[in-house]
Amino acid sequence: MNNNEMNEAMKQLRERIQAIESEQILNVLQRTTIDAVGGGVLFFTGISITQVILYGLRISVAMPVLPTLLGSIGVASSSVLVGVFCLRQHPMELEPLQLTAAATSGLLLFRLLGGRFRSLAPSDFRHPGAFAYAKRSLPATIEYADVNARAVIQSFGRLYGCHTCGTKTSKYHADHMPPVLVAKAENTRLLAKIFGHLTQNGRLNLQDFFIHVHCRYYPQCEACSNTQGALVKKNAKQLKLHVTQIRSYHFTGFWMVLFGASGLGSVFSSNNEAPPTVVQQVVLQATEVVQKPHLQLLREREELLKQELRSNTLSKESIQYIKDELSQIQRRKAEIKRLGAYK
Repeated sequence: MNNNEMNEAMKQLRERIQAIESEQILNVLQRTTIDAVGGGVLFFTGISITQVILYGLRISVAMPVLPTLLGSIGVASSSVLVGVFCLRQHPMELEPLQLTAAATSGLLLFRLLGGRFRSLAPSDFRHPGAFAYAKRSLPATIEYADVNARAVIQSFGRLYGCHTCGTKTSKYHADHMPPVLVAKAENTRLLAKIFGHLTQNGRLNLQDFFIHVHCRYYPQCEACSNTQGALVKKNAKQLKLHVTQIRSYHFTGFWMVLFGASGLGSVFSSNNEAPPTVVQQVVLQATEVVQKPHLQLLREREELLKQELRSNTLSKESIQYIKDELSQIQRRKAEIKRLGAYK
């Protein structure tokens, strides 16, 4: 075998390795992309259905305990759906431990991404909404907000959205929460209970002193503000859905797949060789794609060269060339084996 033939053989070997690597890596990335997008859609659909169910049950974010409990159940159930989707090609691995790990990791990721379980419930116009945070509001008085307060509220609205519906594309009002009429009525009731009497007109003289303690200014869009005004006067309950208002925690399902949270159950499984996360699975599969075909082809090439050496028709120059190539193959095989994927 002359030098030209050797070079051509090495070129074909490299092209074959490159073709195998490219095709199989592409397949791995394609499967991961499908899992991530599918998991993200399933999670978003699950928590949206949760909100609609709470709306049908007339459960708002302002209620105690119940929206938090049902919201956490909705997040956990949606996370389980993501786990089931990721294991759709391996149904035998759908064990309680795997599903519990998916639910737990989904709950943790949801919180890490800024989600609050109770915020999956619809907003009640009479109370702080699903997007209301005390740190994104200002202390309020019984009067309308002044110029400085309105400017701050506008900034809060553009950054965080309306506290009732979540929209970030509006002009915002400084909304008293609870509304002044509601706060006055509540203060009157509480103070009457404490002191045991009311003034002749049904109000206590200390009313205005206490009102500013209970009220805060929250950003509220014009549409919600207009709706709220009529409802507060009648003290009528009306809920507001916010399914279309996307926040970072809505992508929990996507990150579960990408960072492997849905596969955390394998950490506790009896199979110690199973990769604990989807990301690790991708890395190991990509390593296998690169190394295994390469190692196999190197062995095939090594065997061919050894057969060439056993023939008696080679010149000294050709023999030395083959020995040099065999040395390179041995070094490359040793490097691959040191990575620990194959021995």
